[in-house]
Amino acid sequence: MDAGSTTEAREEFPGEGTLALVPTFIVVAVDATGMGIILPLLPFYSQRLGATPFLIGALISVYAVCQLIAGPVVGILSDRYGRRKVLVVSQIGTFVGFVLLALADSLTLVFLARIIDGLTSGNISVAHAYAAEHSAPSTRKQALGMTSGAIGTGLLVGPALSGLLVHYGDTAPVWAAAALSLVSILATIGLLSPDHPASEPLYQQRVPEPTLARTMLEMRYAWRLLCLLIVFFFVNSMFLSQIGLFLSARFSWDGHPFGARELGWMFAYAGFINMVVQGFLIARANLLVSDRNIVTVAFASMGLGFMGLAIGNRISLLVGFLTLIIVGTMFARSTLTAELSRSTAINRQGMIMGLNQSLMSGASISAPLLSGALIGHQLFVSWALAMAVVATVGAALARQLLAFAEPAGAD
Repeated sequence: MDAGSTTEAREEFPGEGTLALVPTFIVVAVDATGMGIILPLLPFYSQRLGATPFLIGALISVYAVCQLIAGPVVGILSDRYGRRKVLVVSQIGTFVGFVLLALADSLTLVFLARIIDGLTSGNISVAHAYAAEHSAPSTRKQALGMTSGAIGTGLLVGPALSGLLVHYGDTAPVWAAAALSLVSILATIGLLSPDHPASEPLYQQRVPEPTLARTMLEMRYAWRLLCLLIVFFFVNSMFLSQIGLFLSARFSWDGHPFGARELGWMFAYAGFINMVVQGFLIARANLLVSDRNIVTVAFASMGLGFMGLAIGNRISLLVGFLTLIIVGTMFARSTLTAELSRSTAINRQGMIMGLNQSLMSGASISAPLLSGALIGHQLFVSWALAMAVVATVGAALARQLLAFAEPAGAD
């Protein structure tokens, strides 16, 4: 599509653009806040019901298995029936899962809650597809960055809320997450404009409709990106699934081991960094550095942070190492997701994002189990060094698999 046709598209749809994505930002931010409340709480919540580190890893793995099954289906359904309808169904599943988790008095019910949430998951991938479909190719990275920024906002507010609400009982944060999930459903219905997947997209020509198998086979560059995303998701899942128990075993604050409150503040700090990266750093980095170099440095930053966790034993050092990990994570996730979106036709965004979520789930099945086994046997140094090795592999693969392109600001 040439510049003239893009201009015509903008004139034909004057309401579309960054402002049109503000409702999407609100919906994703509310959704992510609910998830952010649960993240720091779940390991300790499950531990009180008798879960070992391995079973905590299994909780994350069973959720990932359900995502693996549901991811492509959710993506393809959103391509066929519209993003908003599928998003509402997905959010209802999340709401039911949170309510069941709040009522759980046994590990069986905790597992059931995570299964229901996992089978209907897809909130973020569908929101990414919605943002991609309602933005021009030239602004797609900014649009996806906006949804990532919404996730960062939720992951800043949610864990902080979890840390505050846990004083009122173990289930108080979970009920708050359920309430926010209900608000998210209402916001999706009331704020997002109905989409019409059968009509022409706003900014890009639709591709002909080949068979799904043929489409997937022809996505050669997309598969290279998905390979990198698998490595990213694997190491990120190892980190997130056991960081709470790792910190609880190795660090203390005010004379007591790290708990849900301290982990909540750590996740809030991660959310703050996410907002800084999405709002200020990533756009400037794109003007100066190629995507290949950004992803390579991001994986290297994560690797250095993981190596630091293996040897550090002071809070001041911990903050620095966690910052390296979080900054690398944000840059890698945002850059790879945006590149994946640009590699695929606009009417296949739901499919590719659903496939991305399924591969993420596949990587997240084995990683928490491995992580739980290492932490369960108190192999803390081995856990951190294993993640450092995986991140180093990711940096090497990024140099080989990502296409080289001049940064936007290059002469």
